[in-house]
Amino acid sequence: MFLGGLEIIAIIGVVVWLTRRSRSKKAEASSAPESDVMHAWLRRWQSANLISDEEVAAIISFEEAAGGDTAGTPTSDAERRMPLVAEALGYLGGAFAAVGVILLVARYWPDLATGWRIGIPSAVAVAGVVGGALLDEQTDDALRRLRWTLWLVGTAGIGAAGGVAMYDALAPIPVYGWSDGHRVVFGAASLVTVLSGLLWAGRLRPLQQTTFLGGVIFAVSSATNEWFDVSVVGAVTWLLGALMLSIAHRQIGTYPAITAVIGAGAMAAGSLMMLDQIATAGVLLLVVTSIVLIRLGQQPLSATNVDLVPAFLLTGVLSLAVTVPASLAQFGGDDGLIAGLLTWVIGIGSYWLGEHRNVRVPEVLLAIGGAAIIAGPAIVAIESTNAGTLLGLASAVACLAVGATPGRVALSFTGAGSLLIYVPWSIAHFFPGEGRAPLLIAASGVLIVGIALFIARSAKRFGSESESVKA
Repeated sequence: MFLGGLEIIAIIGVVVWLTRRSRSKKAEASSAPESDVMHAWLRRWQSANLISDEEVAAIISFEEAAGGDTAGTPTSDAERRMPLVAEALGYLGGAFAAVGVILLVARYWPDLATGWRIGIPSAVAVAGVVGGALLDEQTDDALRRLRWTLWLVGTAGIGAAGGVAMYDALAPIPVYGWSDGHRVVFGAASLVTVLSGLLWAGRLRPLQQTTFLGGVIFAVSSATNEWFDVSVVGAVTWLLGALMLSIAHRQIGTYPAITAVIGAGAMAAGSLMMLDQIATAGVLLLVVTSIVLIRLGQQPLSATNVDLVPAFLLTGVLSLAVTVPASLAQFGGDDGLIAGLLTWVIGIGSYWLGEHRNVRVPEVLLAIGGAAIIAGPAIVAIESTNAGTLLGLASAVACLAVGATPGRVALSFTGAGSLLIYVPWSIAHFFPGEGRAPLLIAASGVLIVGIALFIARSAKRFGSESESVKA
């Protein structure tokens, strides 16, 4: 039962010991007198008639005074920082310990009583929270990250305990009457929200802020789903996301970019929930969500929103590129054809938007646009292989042709990737039979060699054009 807690405590001890050992060695090294080295250099320069006796005395007097002033200053960040190897080993050991404990518990889980099922994740929660509280986050950045991670483990433990309690312990009580899925999600999410809120408390703790906001969304949505249908749950989730987006836009609290991303995700998820019941309302909410996010992503950058504005734009483009084709396909019988064509069109639009210099994160838009241009014909091929492969080949040729012009080298990479996918696919589709294998191998080999040469020749151009886009 306590194996997970003992592993966590052991990892904490090793990390703290490595930190103190590293500091003690650096303190011993720094205690070596520096005055002897300075005097040796001064005597050398004096013997070479580079400095006079008065200058030597003045330098020694100044350095002694400066050394006295800095003797009581704290250790620099570079000296305090834990070695990355120690930190990586700590996380690796923690991951192995967690996997081992989970496998061990899963083996005996069906035979455990309800008390043990609740007690095991509760013990992990206590070990994680207490272990994180024992670490001084002001001492070292690595210890600060370790504290966040241990608290994340504790939060997962309390969430598992809450889910088990709602499923096993409260199932016989008829007053609750919830379905198993809703009850488990609500029990886990509500406890995660409470513990994360206490650990976060408005301080600079990104993991705890993320779990708190996510817990709020899941807790409210699961409770709403018990009494209302999916469309109402979607509307409530969308409103929660809009509230978080408004809080992020006003830059209230810590890490507004995290709040913005979670809020945007909730708005998109809520819109998708409504598609099953009210397709028109779901599509409308998706379009509104994408437009609002992209519009917020175009506001002027400042020192306070340098991370927030790109977060708005990134989530807006993703919402448009991923969810709009799927939602609009609800209105037609050829779902794959409509979704693929819309994905392809949105990819072209995203790429066109990324070429404008006033866009905050052009590289992201170019990457999303290129991926959508490649994926669109593949989605079309689900409905019609002929149309999908031909559209993919045409897109590849067009991307290579347009990418040959100055300033559009990224489009050339999109065309090269499309060729590597759709040429073998077209050969396999239009030339069936056993004799196609040599042709496929030969064509693929030629394409790979050609793309390798293309990348080698375009690497310098790609770097220079990327710098010009950033400028």
